[in-house]
Amino acid sequence: MARIVLIQPPLAPDELFTRGSRFSASVIAPLGLAYLASFLRKRGHECQIIDGIAEPISIAQLCAVARTAEVIGITVISTYLLRVIEVIGELKKSGITAPVVVGGPHVTAMPQSMLDYGADYAVVGEGEETFAELVAHITQHNSAAADIKGVAFYRNGTYIFTGYRDLIDPLDTIPLPARDLLPMHRYNSSVARSSNTPSHSLVASRGCPGTCSFCSKLTFRTKVRYFSVDRIVEEFFLLRDKYGARDVAVWDDNFVASHEVVAGVCDRLLTRGFDLSWSVESRIDAVDRVILSALKRAGCRYIAYGIESGSQRILDYIRKRVTLDRIRETVRMTKEAGIPMRGYFILGFPTETREEMYETIRFAKELDVDVASFTLLIPLPGTLEYKRAQREGEFDPEYFRRRIVPEFNFPDSPIYVPKGMTAAELLSIHRSAYNHYYLRSRMVWRKLTACVRNPGEFAALVSGGKTLLGNLFSSHHKVVKK
Repeated sequence: MARIVLIQPPLAPDELFTRGSRFSASVIAPLGLAYLASFLRKRGHECQIIDGIAEPISIAQLCAVARTAEVIGITVISTYLLRVIEVIGELKKSGITAPVVVGGPHVTAMPQSMLDYGADYAVVGEGEETFAELVAHITQHNSAAADIKGVAFYRNGTYIFTGYRDLIDPLDTIPLPARDLLPMHRYNSSVARSSNTPSHSLVASRGCPGTCSFCSKLTFRTKVRYFSVDRIVEEFFLLRDKYGARDVAVWDDNFVASHEVVAGVCDRLLTRGFDLSWSVESRIDAVDRVILSALKRAGCRYIAYGIESGSQRILDYIRKRVTLDRIRETVRMTKEAGIPMRGYFILGFPTETREEMYETIRFAKELDVDVASFTLLIPLPGTLEYKRAQREGEFDPEYFRRRIVPEFNFPDSPIYVPKGMTAAELLSIHRSAYNHYYLRSRMVWRKLTACVRNPGEFAALVSGGKTLLGNLFSSHHKVVKK
């Protein structure tokens, strides 16, 4: 059978992390590639994964490994597309003849452009079945590419897209991700998320019912599909027993969407005596007191909510489908349940005013969650905000061809600047959001007393302090020429 090399392109730490973010950022396993590898191995193929983020290597070294492959797969997100273009160019220039197949969120949004950058095939949407059939086509010639759903390619100069494939259901037909092909010792969740290290990640579902205008639903769409409760719980124990996790981070867009599944997972973890802390992400309107209580009893020690804005006008504009009062209620319930929280906030939407940004900062302080993350809007291809940004404000719709975008929480320059503002002013507001939130006496006292109660929190305090200082003393932004 075929030998396949799957690649997450190499990125240096100084490309990924700016303004002190390297001290507290997550480095997460590329589970998408690990799922592809497990699916392919089930069909008898040999796979190797290169994670150029966790273990940076030169492009020359990458080409040397890729030379042994019959098929090369590259995962692509918009923020590091520039490096993908470089890698494809070097693969071709070095004389490697194995077909280059690209997939991922950016590819699904803009497949034809990826072919123009030199890829031979683009996998559009959910990748496992499509990529497996494409590998069979390339290596065994047992089908025509035009008969494989979810593929884009050129034939005699004509662009062909074969149409969308049905989503995989049930998800349990996909084997557990091939973590044995990954440098698991290199991964860890943010210290803000857990002071118990290492913290390893898993994905229990695909899809999100939200309609948020800044998020693309093109790959997994809006129906939430879960792995079975037994499968999810098995992965919790696998991360603990085989990979030495001391914390588990569930990175689903909205794990709490199905209370039935969540209650089943919680019950099973309790029954089997799972003894580690773990965390989840949730929409603000997905929880109630019953499910919060179940999460708490089962050991969930952290929950992250997408709050986004303190302006009701902006919440409506971005199609969040929540009110400020509903956010207040959810935060109050979560505090009563005793689960620490992270709130995600975004500044700089199209039409957003300075005052609305300051409303968000004030609202964050009112909610007083344990961790607040403020990001500047990055309009991603495939989203409504990507279209809106082109109509108003300062925005280069091909920014991803000119720069690598670093970790979102502390950007060194904005991708989009609302009309009537300057990049420097927007960065100043963003910097002040962190300073106003974390330099409050209440927050400083809370962090210090947490260290007294739990000495393990000291490392998180030090890392967070370094990040905050990096943000505090950063006073410049890069100018990116179009």
